[in-house]
Amino acid sequence: MRRIIRDITLFVVAPLAILGGLTAWMLVASAPSCGNSLAEELMSPDGRFKAVVFERSCGESSGFTTNISILVASGILPDGAGNLFASEGHPAQIGIQLRWQAQADGKQQLQVASNSKVRVFRADPSWSVSDQVTATYQIGATQQQ
Repeated sequence: MRRIIRDITLFVVAPLAILGGLTAWMLVASAPSCGNSLAEELMSPDGRFKAVVFERSCGESSGFTTNISILVASGILPDGAGNLFASEGHPAQIGIQLRWQAQADGKQQLQVASNSKVRVFRADPSWSVSDQVTATYQIGATQQQ
């Protein structure tokens, strides 16, 4: 009986486990990888933060998105979507314009503008890491806060 169980494990279960592992690896390896390409950086008035505009692409089927992240001044752009703003289109096509403004209460406000009418996926009014950074948006003909 032990020999039958050993043979089943050796000749059936083990090859199926190996085949399943290889299939999972091939699916992960063939998934489209995403990449970020920096378009613009703008330091805040107090020099503690920077706004980074970048293009994110996850392969030809998904196209380009324009993203904005707020980072500490010495921070580097991580490989991921923007932490503040994301819209359809390439940054060069939609013409994002950034402007920092120091507030009386010590906060920094980032003003994001574009004359293009694009679908906006994300437009957060504040940076989730610090309440010292807020944002307003004027995309197309609408203004959002």
